[in-house]
Amino acid sequence: MNVTNPSKPRPFAAPDRRDRGIAALFALAALVLFLVRITDPAKLNFDETHYVPAVRTLMAFADLANPEHPPLGKWLIGIGMALFGDNPLGWRIMSAAFGAILVGSGVMAARWLLGTRAAAVMSGILLLLSPTLFIQSRIAMLDIFGVSFMMLAFWMLAASARTGFRHRAGLALGGLFLGLATACKWSAVPIVAAAIGLYLVVRWRDRGRSLRTEEVSITEGLMWLGPFAVLAYLATFLPYLFLQHGAVSLGGILPQQFEMLRLQSSPMGSHTYQSVWWQWVLMLRPIWYFYEPVDGIQRGVLMIGNPAICWGGLVALLVCLDDGIRRGRPALLVVALLWAASVIFFVVIPKEVMFYYHYFPATLLLCFATAGVLDAHFWQDGQRLVPILFIGFAALLFLEFYPIISAAALGDPQDFNRWMWLDSWR
Repeated sequence: MNVTNPSKPRPFAAPDRRDRGIAALFALAALVLFLVRITDPAKLNFDETHYVPAVRTLMAFADLANPEHPPLGKWLIGIGMALFGDNPLGWRIMSAAFGAILVGSGVMAARWLLGTRAAAVMSGILLLLSPTLFIQSRIAMLDIFGVSFMMLAFWMLAASARTGFRHRAGLALGGLFLGLATACKWSAVPIVAAAIGLYLVVRWRDRGRSLRTEEVSITEGLMWLGPFAVLAYLATFLPYLFLQHGAVSLGGILPQQFEMLRLQSSPMGSHTYQSVWWQWVLMLRPIWYFYEPVDGIQRGVLMIGNPAICWGGLVALLVCLDDGIRRGRPALLVVALLWAASVIFFVVIPKEVMFYYHYFPATLLLCFATAGVLDAHFWQDGQRLVPILFIGFAALLFLEFYPIISAAALGDPQDFNRWMWLDSWR
């Protein structure tokens, strides 16, 4: 990516009705994209084999199923099954809905953080062209729910920061969504910690400035982002009080957290597709979620990123760091720091068996990094051709991989070789 010197940032103009309309259109487009043939494959695949049976048990309030993970994502899958039945559509419909929410809130988060409508639109397009988001929005796993709540929190906190922390509602909603994200899966923890840390840095940086009368104090802001998030998280365990077997008492909710930690820290057997963080960053070890014939038709789902975004986005991250540190563009630095936090967590935790899907939140932050760089270094300078060509190339790659990420009908069992660019992808 040939990066020019960025022009002076334009004065920020707050999002208006048009921006909200654009975000809504992106969410609608995402929902349509995710729903097309969402019932393929018409059988449980990958971790659906764990979560769907657990949801059946929980929705019947029969027992404490899948106790190693928090409950909210499973309750949300259960809502879809209650509305549409215990079938592929019911298993996956809520994932598609939350994937659409993620895209719409991502556009608004980019508008507030990156500052321009062009950056927001490019972020939205790149999110739509992200196979990791596409796949996680079409499978009954917990990750999409946690990441969607994280994106909602991202939107609320970016807006709160832009408005000088004058609105308690923004911080309260930010804390609520951070707590709910953690209540879906603990992989949200590094983003929650990074959000609180960045809040403290921003407020510390502005400590010498006279407070506006209506501005929320640092202490009150921390209350919304810390204890309030914890309370929101713990509240999602309340239905456990009413289980027929293995019920958790009100006083037992806290000890349940330590039991979850024990279960998640327990040794796991090796797995064919296990990988480590640097393989995720370089996209060297994707995962076959599914590859087998269904009713005589060969289908496959390969959990992989868009090469343009996942490899080109690494260059964009370096530019974000340079812009943030040397050129006074804190928004781009924030994106880079959030990406780093989402990766470093998996570098330091004592978990031996991990998978490429743990990199899912980071792949979405690469969309923001890429859009921010394309906007700051090209679009704002009137150099529209480079962003258009890059996004067009990403779209072509998405279309190229579409059959193998959407469980489309394949010709024969050897068709997968068409997409195996690297031996490590097999």
